Amino acid sequence: MIGWQEIILILAILLIVFGPAKLPKLARELGKAWNTIVKASSGLIEPGGSGQTTENNYRDKLLSEVAKKLQINTQGKATNQLSKEILTKVLNTEEESTSNKG
Repeated sequence: MIGWQEIILILAILLIVFGPAKLPKLARELGKAWNTIVKASSGLIEPGGSGQTTENNYRDKLLSEVAKKLQINTQGKATNQLSKEILTKVLNTEEESTSNKG
């Protein structure tokens, strides 16, 4: 379990690396990406409903929407492949914006 001292150390390192102007944007983008991934992977199951099929359809639809917003081609790609490409795109976007700033 991470204690409060480790969290403060991580935040201090992030502040030094990205600077105070970039941190809120970085946190916002990572939060949105994390929220999308959590929603896609948790798959809300309707009680007494079709269960796994509903979960898979919801996850596939959500991942497809996110991929389209990130301009990722979704044709013929499996769910786990789309998840990896979305995460890669988000992380690469962060790295590019950080390197352009510095």
